[in-house]
Amino acid sequence: MAARRVELGIETASPHAAIAVLDGDEVLVERAWTVESTYSLELLAGLDAALREVGIAREEIAAIAVDVGPGGYGGLRTGVATAQGLALALDVRLAGVGRLESAALAHLDAATPTVAVHDPGGARGDRVAWAAYLGGAGAPRELVAPRLDVIEDCVRRAPAGARWCGELPQALREALAAGRPAEQLAEAAPLRAADLVRLARAHDAYGDPATVDVVYVRPPPITHPTHA
Repeated sequence: MAARRVELGIETASPHAAIAVLDGDEVLVERAWTVESTYSLELLAGLDAALREVGIAREEIAAIAVDVGPGGYGGLRTGVATAQGLALALDVRLAGVGRLESAALAHLDAATPTVAVHDPGGARGDRVAWAAYLGGAGAPRELVAPRLDVIEDCVRRAPAGARWCGELPQALREALAAGRPAEQLAEAAPLRAADLVRLARAHDAYGDPATVDVVYVRPPPITHPTHA
C-alpha cells in the first residue's frame, strides 16, 4: 500500500494551539488545545498525537502551512521555527499564512467585505491590527493589507458595509455602534489549522521554508515579548 501524502497545518498565533492533517479536501484530524506550559513541547506532542490518531508517519507529510501572525510573539516564533525545522528535515515545502486572512475565511463572500481584527492588548489598548478581504472564486482578495491603527482610524479606513470578525474589543464595538451602526459583527471563533492549508493552496503559497517568517504589524518588544 502506497504511503499517503498529506498536508499539515500549524496554528500558534494565540494561547490556543491547533494542528490539522489534510488528505486532499478531507480533514483527517484537527486537534486544538490551550497551551498551559511550554509551547514548543506541547506543540510537538500535539503533532505526534495527531499523526498517531490517524496512523500517519511524519515522512508522509508533503507540505506544511503555518500561521505567521499577527499574534502572540512567543507562540508565533515557536510555530514558525517548528514548521521550518520539520519542512527542512522532511525536504518539503512550507507556506506562511496570515492570521487575519485565516480569521476572515469562514465569513467571506463575493458581495460583502470582511474586516478581520486582532486585539494586541497591552498598555496601548486603543490599537487593533486589522485587514480587509473579499471572497469569491479562488483565493480571497485583499482589500486592505494588515496594519496597526488606533480604533478610530480602523473604523474610518475600513470598507463600508463590512462584516467584522475576529477579536473585537469593546472600544471597537462602541466605535462601530456610534459611527457605523449598520455593520455586521460576527462572534470570535477559534482559528482553525485546516484553514491555513486551504489558504496556502488557494494562494499557491508553498515554497522555500527559509523564506517564511513572522509578519510584524509592530516591532516586537525587546525585554517583554507579547504580540507580533
